[in-house]
Amino acid sequence: MEPRTPRLTSTTAILTRLVEDPDDLAAHPDKYVVDLFADEDHAEKAWLRAGTPHHFSYNDGVITLMWDGVQLLGIPEWDDIVILWIYLVNVVEGYLVTGRGHDYFPDQPTPIILERIRGGALITIGETKLRVDPLVFCRELLDEAERFWQWVDRHEVPVSRGDQGIDRIRALIPRY
Repeated sequence: MEPRTPRLTSTTAILTRLVEDPDDLAAHPDKYVVDLFADEDHAEKAWLRAGTPHHFSYNDGVITLMWDGVQLLGIPEWDDIVILWIYLVNVVEGYLVTGRGHDYFPDQPTPIILERIRGGALITIGETKLRVDPLVFCRELLDEAERFWQWVDRHEVPVSRGDQGIDRIRALIPRY
């Protein structure tokens, strides 16, 4: 049996310098960010340099989400990656409980919505809207969030993660 290819993939990167020109970030992301998983040591050092030791409250970076090769989220948008992962998980939980999960980017009017529609679900992130398989999307987004939190734990980055409850939320996904 072939291993299953994920339909949702993500990258998470930490900013290494101030972004003054979003177009330059889009054109030259390697000048601004380091992927947490592609270069773990460099990413850890960059993250730990970015904040006051043991008091991280704002963790600028970029999360890229791709569904079947279509970008839902990514450069040039950057934000607090810790809070954004929490919000993405909250959106999944809201969807699984009520059929509609909704939040905004931290301190921005950019919506993140996952809602039930005929024959699936619609994910809206900012201006991007895409029909997704809701069970696969929810399961794989939780997997990606868990991968991020495991990286944070492994590198002992002192962030406030709140109660993610990923296993509890994962248990809400119907089994077919």
